[in-house]
Amino acid sequence: MAKATMPQRADGWRVTTILAGAITAGTQIVLLREVLCAFLGNELVIGIMLFDWLALTGIGVVLARVWTARLRPSLIPSVVLGSLLVLPPLTLVGFRLLPLLVAPPGSMLEIWIFLVGAVLVLSPVCLVSGAAFSLLVRASAVGGGVNSVGSVYAWEAIGSLAGGALFGVLLFDLVPSQDLLLLLCVGSGVAGAAMAFRARERRSALLLLAGVLLLLIARSVFDVNALTFKLRYPGHTILAHEETPYGVLTATRLGDQTTVFANNIPLLADGDVQNVEETIHFALAQRPRSPRVLIVGGNPSALVPEALKYAGSKVDCIEENPWLRDFQQKFLQPPQNDRVQYFLGDFRQRLRSSTDGYDAIILISPEPSTLQSNRMYTRESMRLAHQALKSAGVLCLSLPSSEDYAGDDAKNVRATLRNTIAETFGNVLILPAGHDIFLASDSTLRADVAAAIAGAGVVTTYANANYIQDDLLGDRAQRLSASLQRATPINTDDHPVLMLAYIRYWLRFFSAESWVPALIFLAVLLFVVRADRVSFGVVAAGCGGIILELMVLIIVQVGFGNVYKMSGALIGLYMAGMSVGAFAGGGMKLTSRVYAAMQSGLALTLLITSSLQYGASSRPLTGVAGLVVCLFVGSLAAGVVFALTSRIMARDPVKTGSRLYSADLLGSAIGALLVGPFLLPLLGVHVVANAAAGVVVVGTIISLTSPVWRVHEKA
Repeated sequence: MAKATMPQRADGWRVTTILAGAITAGTQIVLLREVLCAFLGNELVIGIMLFDWLALTGIGVVLARVWTARLRPSLIPSVVLGSLLVLPPLTLVGFRLLPLLVAPPGSMLEIWIFLVGAVLVLSPVCLVSGAAFSLLVRASAVGGGVNSVGSVYAWEAIGSLAGGALFGVLLFDLVPSQDLLLLLCVGSGVAGAAMAFRARERRSALLLLAGVLLLLIARSVFDVNALTFKLRYPGHTILAHEETPYGVLTATRLGDQTTVFANNIPLLADGDVQNVEETIHFALAQRPRSPRVLIVGGNPSALVPEALKYAGSKVDCIEENPWLRDFQQKFLQPPQNDRVQYFLGDFRQRLRSSTDGYDAIILISPEPSTLQSNRMYTRESMRLAHQALKSAGVLCLSLPSSEDYAGDDAKNVRATLRNTIAETFGNVLILPAGHDIFLASDSTLRADVAAAIAGAGVVTTYANANYIQDDLLGDRAQRLSASLQRATPINTDDHPVLMLAYIRYWLRFFSAESWVPALIFLAVLLFVVRADRVSFGVVAAGCGGIILELMVLIIVQVGFGNVYKMSGALIGLYMAGMSVGAFAGGGMKLTSRVYAAMQSGLALTLLITSSLQYGASSRPLTGVAGLVVCLFVGSLAAGVVFALTSRIMARDPVKTGSRLYSADLLGSAIGALLVGPFLLPLLGVHVVANAAAGVVVVGTIISLTSPVWRVHEKA
């Protein structure tokens, strides 16, 4: 009687690849949100996290080549899905606890702690994700798949598309992201167990089911939110906690004070009387007669009553985040008055649609340390505000006080903002009080605000002669203005120099200015030493593709505000283009001309995308339509490039797959770290697009000089 042989095929590799792609994409989306919340993140932190993710995944691909041949093919689906069953939830817990364990809640985390901590926490899930690619390429090859590398790449892109759609669009409002990730991992574990039973790998199936059961028990016993609340908000009573498309909102009460946190940063609070009075009265005392006022952002429960003290005043309040407006109404109770109107939507759209004209516009926003907050301080916003004001109207903005810090960083930020405002308005006055209050108008502005407030007959607690000495305030304002007489770039939508100034300050604060170039140089050096010429084209396509994706996201973000749902859809569209391109590349004629045409298409879409930036703001429908087409076409071209390259180097699928996939990830990692936090603010969208297109062209030329192409075309 013949001895039964163990199955050597991995028939479920396609399903496994799709599930693995969905889990890793979902994990990445959830962790990017955690970066914003747990690490008080900006574009630099997001860039570091993406760089770590992509680089570690590439390392996992390379390392897996050593041991993939030792694993029985029928075990591959179980191993891949079993690893991804437990690691994403553990990674999420690690990201939530790390900042709370190493630094006081709410403090600025040292960049070195984040860099090292992110690598430690991300390593298990990223290394496994990279290893899964090599394993699945082998499973596809054993199963008789044609162009195994391109096929796995395409099916993984489909899984990433599904994960992006689930976490970014379809179920975002219905299920908290951490529970959605848990459900996806559990479902994948059950699917893996079913495939293991079918492949007669009963031990693996039982282990997967046991893992599913333990994960469900752990979720029912341990509440990560409750644990982190106690550490992050000691002594606070949690009133509400909600994950929204605009970030995580938390309302707390400590004593008599109610505070609303956005991504764990205090955004709204009652009781801040001095700052509220200065913000409102420094502006309205300039034009006290029946002013029509627009307040953008801020806490209307505190701001509106102060504005209503002016006889005949009418107040419009606009907030783009409907969830935040609900929190305001539930916990801060803004006044209801027939002289007050509340609006939801983007403030720029409100300024464009304004017809009657405002006497005062008060813009309240966090410091311009992110693209989202920076858009409130750009030349484009200043021009829209100028159009919405009456001829003698006043614009008011503020930054945290610089009175006790006279360094170049603070001066450059304030000089840049002053020069940006002065390009549009005839007069700019900066009053250094509790905050540095920027007032702008085409008419006269008064520095004797205490006298102006008294003349308006308004009763205040702090903003009066008892607390403000007009002569002293005027003298300080003159000294501050004199110290800011310097040439600076203008802060614009496509050249966010204020955001770059804040990132530079953060890096200098932790003596970390030189580590980013050193990190990029090391990554490029390692690749150049080990890579063949064909791989240069894949690196260039990966770098160009991620820059294209980031450019579209940035243009949409700056032009239309905080559009996380649209961002999720755009990421999904990018993955859809990649998957279509990877499948299409498997059937295209394999010639250097086709390859060069695809690379040229990617370079061309980069150039067209940058030219659509202004159109996206002035003509939203046509602009966004053009961006969508460019994103899909560019990602499709990048997918075709990967598929064609994998076909021309297809003699050893596992070795080829690990080399090309790691090269693709390296290019994406370099682009992710450089573009958002550094090159875009430093050089602007158009220069970055031109440089990225040049990188794609140079990589293509280097790739086509490889003898592999000559040998193939002679054959």
